[in-house]
Amino acid sequence: MKRKVNRVGKNSLTVSLPSKWAEKYGVKSGDEIEVIESGSSITLSTKEIHTKVKEVKLNIDGFDLLMLTRHLNEFYRRGVERIIVTFSKETILYHKYHKEISVSKKIKDLSERFVGLEIISQSSNQIVLESLMSKEEPEKLDVVLNRVYFLIKEFFHEFILAMDGDFKKFHEQSYDYHDNITKFSSYYLRLLNVSDLSEDKKVKLFGLFVMIDTVIDKVRHASEQVNKISKITPKLKKYLKEIYDLFLEQFDMLLKKKYSLEELSDFVRRRYLLVEKVNNEKFTESEYKAIGETKILLDTINEFTEAYLSLHMDKYLGDNK
Repeated sequence: MKRKVNRVGKNSLTVSLPSKWAEKYGVKSGDEIEVIESGSSITLSTKEIHTKVKEVKLNIDGFDLLMLTRHLNEFYRRGVERIIVTFSKETILYHKYHKEISVSKKIKDLSERFVGLEIISQSSNQIVLESLMSKEEPEKLDVVLNRVYFLIKEFFHEFILAMDGDFKKFHEQSYDYHDNITKFSSYYLRLLNVSDLSEDKKVKLFGLFVMIDTVIDKVRHASEQVNKISKITPKLKKYLKEIYDLFLEQFDMLLKKKYSLEELSDFVRRRYLLVEKVNNEKFTESEYKAIGETKILLDTINEFTEAYLSLHMDKYLGDNK
């Protein structure tokens, strides 16, 4: 398709847009579109272009483990391609256990939580991490979302199953479940950052997945508490299962393309009933500690419903969006 170049004023040149293309994507006079230069070619886009951050340098002198972890998480989610970590001390403070741990070993462990991120260079005072993925694939968002759901469902299922058997063995594997879920959650957020979803949808989904990270931490903490109990009672198992099932049902709602108002209303009703049951039940001190860690799962309904409504708001907005 050829277009004639016209002069406007002394220094500006213009090219008209194909009317069918403009109509299809809702481009009107006065709108702004992205113009991307690439050698002798240019690309026009109605979507905001997310440029990759090629490289960041991070000096971690004075960092503790939490700060190191938070920085790497955020860089990965933002799509940074290369992270250069520098340090003058070979250890970093781990407040949870009041001790110093190896920087190089911990960065290696953390890198395994990120899909496609590998250590490509390492010396006594520098470690370089680089994404080996040739390109981001935001079209995989739904696939990764389903994978996160499957992994959480598997984690909860094995948790409850182990309460009738060798729970200690399960607890020893709980960190592996946690880390695998975290890996795919972070990958989802990295893809979300470069996707074509609206900023409102991105904000809702980002908030949801940050909350999911907290939930998985709490379930791992619940595993620690259950592992300390000498005799696991049927009552504890029953309530933990009900809490986990309700949380998974929220995820199921998010994955469905259609979810009726009646279904949503019934879910809200059953959530309040379960909260009331848990609050009025009598538990031993050790049982209450385990239940207490998981009560946050009953408070996540706002994040799930907001994400669900945001993803399906187009049917209400129609041509006014």
